[in-house]
Amino acid sequence: MKFDPLRITGENGTAYRLGEPMHVYDAEHLLGVIDPVRVSRDGSEVRIERFVPSRHVKTGKRNFGPLVLLEVTLYLATHFRGVQMVSFSLNREIEMHGDGMQVAVARSELLHGIGAESITISPRPDSSIPGNFVVEGEWAYNPANLAALEECLLRERSGYRARAPDSTGLPAPLRWLRRLMRGAGR
Repeated sequence: MKFDPLRITGENGTAYRLGEPMHVYDAEHLLGVIDPVRVSRDGSEVRIERFVPSRHVKTGKRNFGPLVLLEVTLYLATHFRGVQMVSFSLNREIEMHGDGMQVAVARSELLHGIGAESITISPRPDSSIPGNFVVEGEWAYNPANLAALEECLLRERSGYRARAPDSTGLPAPLRWLRRLMRGAGR
């Protein structure tokens, strides 16, 4: 199955300019906005900190955070030649996703999988909800890290689409089971 990458734009669908908020879309559906990406003075380093999901997706149960992180990283690396380092500070409140430490470890493993270094996990001191952690790391633009990023992104895209509900509201694995059960009843 072909996968169209998530679409990243500036405000009101305009072309994205480094340093602005990043609006992330799946087709025409706004997934959310990444707060303005901080850019170093020389434009060689950017920092991704806060993703704010849209109201539409907050009610869903799909985990698209890893896909957004990978798509945005690839976008920055391939659209802005001067960017040599992408640093992350992943600190969204995760009360709706279960155990905070498990989420932090999963985020850490994702960063490690794309070649990020200097990965740390620390408690989020200003959190109103206990058990929230900040995961930080740095991804350097180089051929090995770019290949690792693209490999992780392919896996995440595949998983994201497999979990996507269709008109029945069922994810792909359950649609297959439903078709099988209908055939058995004939």
